[in-house]
Amino acid sequence: MKPKGLDMGDYEERYQDYDIEVAVEQVLTGVKAHFRVLRGEAVVVDWQLVHIDTLWPTEHGAAEVAFRAAREAIDDGLTA
Repeated sequence: MKPKGLDMGDYEERYQDYDIEVAVEQVLTGVKAHFRVLRGEAVVVDWQLVHIDTLWPTEHGAAEVAFRAAREAIDDGLTA
């Protein structure tokens, strides 16, 4: 996982033949995270909201949950 761009909360990672992008946002009720999967310039899985089930998640922890969900979607044949 590495930061993407200048915005805090944006991360990227290469997994198999895919690029995963994750966006983490602070909201009044806590933290929310989204992911999408790309292959080259093509969007394979568009932005998906990931449920964060920890009581006080950190930004890094929320990003890890989103990356895990994206990896699982790829491993399951991109059926996110």
